[in-house]
Amino acid sequence: MKKQQITKIGLLCIKNNKLLVVYKTKIGLWITPGGKSYPGETDIECLKREINEEINCKIKNINYFDSFRGYTEKGEPLLLKCYLGEVECNIKLNPNDTIRDYRWIRYNNYKKEKISIAPILKNQIIPKLNRGSGVVTEWFRYWSAKPGTQVRFLPAPFKIYKGE
Repeated sequence: MKKQQITKIGLLCIKNNKLLVVYKTKIGLWITPGGKSYPGETDIECLKREINEEINCKIKNINYFDSFRGYTEKGEPLLLKCYLGEVECNIKLNPNDTIRDYRWIRYNNYKKEKISIAPILKNQIIPKLNRGSGVVTEWFRYWSAKPGTQVRFLPAPFKIYKGE
């Protein structure tokens, strides 16, 4: 019997060339903050709710980055939709959540951190961030641009939409 795909929404928050990751004790790995959406909930609504629940923060400047396929720790097919965004707060972990720690890691040199990173993050997301030759860092500069500005440094141009 084919296992049903699990879809999760993840935040890629980069600050000072470091990526925010959280430690999920249930699986013993460092992952992107985020989680599963409720029925009828949009990706953005899910992301805002999950980030608030996990690290007690609001997020802004949210923009779709890419989707990645892999497997959960139980071997279930996983689709992880990732969004770039910024956190607005001092991170405070929720003691009632399964996230037990957070860390800012150098995504271009994460191996020096000596931490167990989820395979989808290590094998797909971080390499894509690094392939961009600073794409993600440059992305943040464009948030001061006018809404609707074409951004051409990504593989496929997309428009910046503020306020979502």
